[in-house]
Amino acid sequence: MHIEIPDKVGFILSKLEEAGFEAYAVGGCIRDSILGREPEDWDITTSALPKDIKACFKRTVDTGIEHGTVTVLLGDDSFEVTTYRIDGEYRDLRHPAEVSFTNRVAEDLRRRDFTINAMAYNPATGLLDLFDGRKDLEAGIIRCVGVPDERFGEDALRILRAVRFAAQLGFEIEPGTAKAIRGHAANLKAVSRERILTEITKLICSAHIERIEDLFKLGLAPYIAGDFSSIDIRQLKELKACAALIKDGAVPDAFKLVGAAGLSARYVRFAFLTEGMKTDAVRRMLKELKSDNDTLNKCITLQRMVFKPIPSGRYLIKKEMSGMSPELFRDLLWLKEASRNTGFYAACSKEEDLDEAVRLHEDILIKQEPVYLKDLSVTGADLKAAGIAEGPEIGRLLEDFLDMVHRDPYMNTKEKLMGSLR
Repeated sequence: MHIEIPDKVGFILSKLEEAGFEAYAVGGCIRDSILGREPEDWDITTSALPKDIKACFKRTVDTGIEHGTVTVLLGDDSFEVTTYRIDGEYRDLRHPAEVSFTNRVAEDLRRRDFTINAMAYNPATGLLDLFDGRKDLEAGIIRCVGVPDERFGEDALRILRAVRFAAQLGFEIEPGTAKAIRGHAANLKAVSRERILTEITKLICSAHIERIEDLFKLGLAPYIAGDFSSIDIRQLKELKACAALIKDGAVPDAFKLVGAAGLSARYVRFAFLTEGMKTDAVRRMLKELKSDNDTLNKCITLQRMVFKPIPSGRYLIKKEMSGMSPELFRDLLWLKEASRNTGFYAACSKEEDLDEAVRLHEDILIKQEPVYLKDLSVTGADLKAAGIAEGPEIGRLLEDFLDMVHRDPYMNTKEKLMGSLR
């Protein structure tokens, strides 16, 4: 089969071949190309040793030279080029204690995790598929290369990668591979929380967030984080009903204005996933997973407010908007929209008119009505110049001004606001 490879990738392959070595584009870029997806990056594997790779190109970086990886720099782009290798014994359930180089591409492909990631391609020789990866792609199957128990016994992170790939691609995990995942679930304790968070984030930000259920079916949930098992399994069945909205790019007309991250943002996805959990449990879980504070705080805010009905009326909506950033308020509306089909949201949905809230919110933005202190035509410096002593009184007056303009946007002139002091 023919795969379109970028010109710079073709240049690297040709340069190595001219020097007498084999070279292939390999792994995820081949998988994605066959699926018609745009590869995120292009990795290259070769029979050339690291010193030979460096001799072939003017600009290189020793990215992981002890493992055979050299980064080749071409213009503003970089490409990882790795020598064919055989991994030694895995002693920590994550990394081989040593690696040895080989001149046989089959040995290099044999050490990889899943058949769909173990394909290589060279324009001259075509697709190299020793483990039926293309067949598994066509069947929609995640299958280990070789013996699943061996692959998961080598690197425990592969356990989560299997579930993550299934979610991203909409595939099923082959029964033998699934059985091995269950048997090695406890090995996740050897994986850093940061790496676990990366995989969970990719999973919940996929088009199939409902596949988080696989973590429970396969016995992995207790090893993700202490409070992860508190996620209400009943809600997971409801997530499928939200698939059209959750899928990236499915934007309701009401959310066309620029500003919100929408359901592509990981903090919105985490807030959606943890609906029904206690706030303290969500906080503990994200802290244990070493989440950054921005994600944690935004998730907690959304998770806490999604069941709080948005008040009706233009004035009260502006008051509500002023309590969070413009983007986060929009994300709250996204989350409420996505949550309409979940049982958790049903009670509060009876107390608010979400469609009307969205309409008013859009109208407020379009008319650029003042919502935040920064929107006021009067500043603290203006009040000091008018003789107001620096301190709490200035803050109180600015809040009073903001309330005035929430009620009547036409009050937002320096003359009218300062005149209200008299």
